[in-house]
Amino acid sequence: MIPKPQTPLEHRSVGRSGGATSILGLGTRRLAEAGQQEVITLVRTAIDGGVTLLEIAPEYGDGQVERWVGLALRDGYRERVQLLWQCCAHRRDYKTAMQQFEATLRHLKTEQVEFWSFHEVIYDNDPDWMYDSGALDAAQEAREQGRVRRIGFHAEKSPHIALKLLARGFAWDFACMPLNPFDATFRSFEKQLLPEIIRRGAAVIGTKPMAGGAIPAGRLIKPEEALRYAWSLPVSSVLVGCETSAVLKKTLKAAAGFTALRAGEMDALRNRAKPTAGDGRHERYKTTQDYDGAPGRAAHGFDQ
Repeated sequence: MIPKPQTPLEHRSVGRSGGATSILGLGTRRLAEAGQQEVITLVRTAIDGGVTLLEIAPEYGDGQVERWVGLALRDGYRERVQLLWQCCAHRRDYKTAMQQFEATLRHLKTEQVEFWSFHEVIYDNDPDWMYDSGALDAAQEAREQGRVRRIGFHAEKSPHIALKLLARGFAWDFACMPLNPFDATFRSFEKQLLPEIIRRGAAVIGTKPMAGGAIPAGRLIKPEEALRYAWSLPVSSVLVGCETSAVLKKTLKAAAGFTALRAGEMDALRNRAKPTAGDGRHERYKTTQDYDGAPGRAAHGFDQ
C-alpha cells in the first residue's frame, strides 16, 4: 500500500491550462552524483511527502538521472506526480527535440509528460531559433498527440530574452524563472517577467530560490526565508534541488508549514538583500557562464 503524505502540501492552480500542483517541486539537476539507489529513495520520499511536480532533463547526468527517476516512478509513483521535462535541444531544431523527447519517454517508461519546457532560454537569439528552427513545432505536435499537456520555457539569464520570446505571439502555458530576494533588485524576473506571465493567464514555476547557492553560503538571507519568499509570490510551484535526504527533509518541513509573508515582510527581505544585490554578485547565473550548460554553449559557438 502506497503511503499518503502525512502533512499535505498546499496546491495551486497551473494557470489557464487547468489542474494544480504542489507548491514544492523537486529539481533533479543535482542528483547526477547521488547514485541510483539514492535517487530512487529521494524521489519516492519527496512524493510520499506530498510533492506532485518533478523536473527532469536529458542533460542531467547525460541521461542517467532520467533512467534512475524512471526506476523511482515504478510501483504506482508515476501516477502521483507530474513531470516537467526540460527540452535540451539547444539548436532549437525539430529533429533533436523529438529525438530527446522520445528518449525521455523510454527512460521514464511513460507515455507522456505534463510539462514541456525549453531549457536555458538564455541567449539573445534563442527566441528566433525557437520559432525558425522547428523546436516549437515539435512541442506543439507532441501536445496535439496527447503526449504533452503544457508548453513553456525556462529563463534565468535576463528578462529581456524571455520578453522577446513572448513578443513572438505564441500562447505559452507556463514559464520557469529565478525568484529570490536578490532577484528583486537586479535584472528582476519578479518585476519584469512574472507580471506579464500572470497577465497572459499562464503559470509561473519558480527556480533558484537559493540564488544558485548564494543564500546558503551567505548570512544575509536564511534558506527558510528564501523559500517562504518565493512561495509568497504568485507562483504555482517552486523547484528546489534537494541532493540529500537531510536537505529534502528540511525542505518538505518548510513547505508543509508554509504561511505567506505579508507585504511588509517581503519588502524587508528585499531591502536586506539590496545593498549587495544591485551588482549581480549573488546571481552569477545572470552575469557569467558558470551555470550555463556545456551543450548550450557549444550550440551557440562559445566553446569553439
